[in-house]
Amino acid sequence: MDDFAAPDRYVSFCNIDCDGMAARLLPLARDRLAAQGRLANPFWARFCARAEAISAHGQAEGVDALYLVCSHVMYLAEVFEEPDGDDGRALLEAIELQCC
Repeated sequence: MDDFAAPDRYVSFCNIDCDGMAARLLPLARDRLAAQGRLANPFWARFCARAEAISAHGQAEGVDALYLVCSHVMYLAEVFEEPDGDDGRALLEAIELQCC
C-alpha cells in the first residue's frame, strides 16, 4: 500500500492541494465582497488588496493565500452565508478542515 495515497493532514499535507484551494477561494471572496458592497469597509478593502497582491505575486507582506484564508476563516464564513454562496462555503469548509 502506498503511504501517500490518502490525505492525512495530521501527518502532512501530502495529497491535499491546500495552496490551490486557497488560491481558488480568494477570487470568489473578492467577487462576493464586491457584489455585497463591502469593499468600502476598511477591513475588507485591506483583505482584498492583500488577496490581489498574493494572486499577482504569490505572496504579500510575507503572507501566502493559505495563510490569508486560514487567518480569516470566521470572517470569510460570513461572506459565504447567503444561499448563493454554496460553492465558496464548501471550499472554505474544505480548507478549514483539511488545511488550517
